[in-house]
Parts: sequence; structure tokens; C-alpha cells
Amino acid sequence: MLSTVTKSRSVATCVRGFASSAIAYKPKDAQQEAKRKLRREQAVKQRNKQAPESHPLYMTVPQAMRYLRAAEVGQPAKKTTVSILMTVLPERGSKPLAGSVYFPKPIKESHVMIFSLQDEKVKIAKELGATHVGGLDLIESISKGEIKLDKITHAFATPEIVKDLRAIARQIGPKGLMPAAKKGTVSEDIESLMQSSVGAYPFKQKEQHLSIPIGRCDFSDEEIIKNLKAASEAIYGLQPPGTRKPNLIGQTCLSSTLGPSLVINFKKT
Repeated sequence: MLSTVTKSRSVATCVRGFASSAIAYKPKDAQQEAKRKLRREQAVKQRNKQAPESHPLYMTVPQAMRYLRAAEVGQPAKKTTVSILMTVLPERGSKPLAGSVYFPKPIKESHVMIFSLQDEKVKIAKELGATHVGGLDLIESISKGEIKLDKITHAFATPEIVKDLRAIARQIGPKGLMPAAKKGTVSEDIESLMQSSVGAYPFKQKEQHLSIPIGRCDFSDEEIIKNLKAASEAIYGLQPPGTRKPNLIGQTCLSSTLGPSLVINFKKT
């Protein structure tokens, strides 16, 4: 009996000793892991600080587009998407990049409808390429079903005609085309409304990456470059000179739906 008790005590002592020794090593392991993590982060940051021209997959935009178009042969050009994917390394306390970019060459076709009782505004809207423009005559045509609304992507109005739109609320409301001040689709400045809404693409950084579609394979090199420049100005414009903790915008790749990812100089596009 005594021998059994003695054995039990000795086993318990060994278990306690093993547990305490394991706990003693944990802080060292945690410190080593923290150092390894810091080294990995520094290595990633150093890679993303290097000039894109030094990367083996670097190409100018026209060169990259030749490869991307070749990769999309046999695909409908209008269904291909050319995008940029960049690495964004945030500093402690910095905010994720988020905003909108206004493309000179919109990626998706837009069909705009403008309601106004002002002849001058109607004229401006027509010059800017609105699909349907008018006042009470346009409202009446919609009410009678003479105008198809399936392809309309945006609808704007000047303030004086808003009350008259109630007559066609059932036709345009369910399609999300009812102009409203709260939605920012009612204004005297029709020109700004069209320019800021048509062709605008919202973007937001997710973790350490930011992806934005900037065109299609049927866009010319010049159109792709102009859209890239607009995206570059929008993203770098979020971090004005003198920002204490800017995000590090690192390697940027240009790719298509089926094509490879090719490194470009996004900042100097």
C-alpha cells in the first residue's frame, strides 16, 4: 500500500515538474516567433519598396496589353476585364484606402435619363450624351409605356420637376431610377451629376490588397493608360504629401480574365 502511494506521489511530482518547465520556455518561444514575424514583415516591405522595373515580370503597359489580349483570343472582348491588383502595406494607425475613381473611358456602358423643366439643362444633358432627356413630355411617354427602361443605368433630375415624378413612381421606382435628394441624384448641376456618377468606380482596400478593374481588352492602349492614370491619381491622392503614416503602395500587377499577372509601374503610368 505504501509503495503504491509513494509511486503516485513521485508520478505527480514528475508531472508538476514537466508542466512548470514547459511554462518556463513559453516566453522564449513567443519572443522567437515575434522576431520571425517581424523579419518576414520587413522582408515583404523591402520587396515592395523595390522599383517595379527590377522585377523579372515587369513590362510597360502597351507590352503587357499585347500579352493580355493574346491570352483572351477567342473570348468576346467586351466580356474580358483588365484589372490591377496591388499590395498595400498599412502602417500602424493608418486607415484602409477607400474612395472612387472616375474613369475617362467607362468600363460599363451607361444609359442616363434626365428629367428637367429647364431648357438650358435639357440642352446640356443632350450634349453630354444622355439617352433620354425631357420634362413633362418624358414623364408622359414613360407613363404610356413608350420608353423601355431596361437599359437605363442612371436617372437624375433638377429640383423643380421632382414632384411631377410621382406620376411614374411605379414605373421607375422598382428599377432604382427614382431621383431623390437623399440619394444625391437631384441637383441643379446636371453636368457634375453625370460626370461624377457615370464612369465612377468605388474601391476599398481588403487586408493587404486592393483590386480595381480599369478596362477591357477592346480598349486601346491609350484608353487603358488614361484609366490607369486616373486610378493612380485617385489612390495616391488619398495620401497627400506630409502624411505621417501613409500606407505603402507596393507591387502592382496588370492582368485580364484569363491572362497572366504582369508587373507595371503604377505610380508613373
